[in-house]
Amino acid sequence: MKRLDLPKERQFIGPALVWKRIAAFLIDMMILNLIVLFPFRKLFQSMLPKEYSFSEAYNSFAGTMSASYISWISFAMSVLAILYFFMLERKMSQTIGKRLMRLYVAGDKGKLKAWQLLARNIAFIPIFPFILLWVLDPLFMVFSKTNQRLSEILSKTRVVEKYSLD
Repeated sequence: MKRLDLPKERQFIGPALVWKRIAAFLIDMMILNLIVLFPFRKLFQSMLPKEYSFSEAYNSFAGTMSASYISWISFAMSVLAILYFFMLERKMSQTIGKRLMRLYVAGDKGKLKAWQLLARNIAFIPIFPFILLWVLDPLFMVFSKTNQRLSEILSKTRVVEKYSLD
């Protein structure tokens, strides 16, 4: 039997589309909300009566032991969020959201290193200089030619997808 020589599928790897990256991030945030934040909801609700407005709640926590307690809980939740991204990107080069959108993380020189994965997720740390990345990272992604966030440029990583020419 003669073997047919079919043309190979032509593919290339390029920067991921911004809307796919945003969708993947929103999916990951919903998963984190269910896994990380949901268990702490009861704790926060028990600490604060329902009739408080945001400003009243803030004033009641200011200068009390509860404020430092909430700070530690926030820090613990951010560590869990970093671990979610770190572990999945280390193992599969993608999170659940990226997998659903068919995106993955690539390093400039092959395999992703631990420092790169930590550096690309430092925006989850709720401490002053890193909080600035909540604004700067999306701006860099929208205005850079390669759709990279600032933390991706610093970590020498990028989110990519495969494009087919057929």
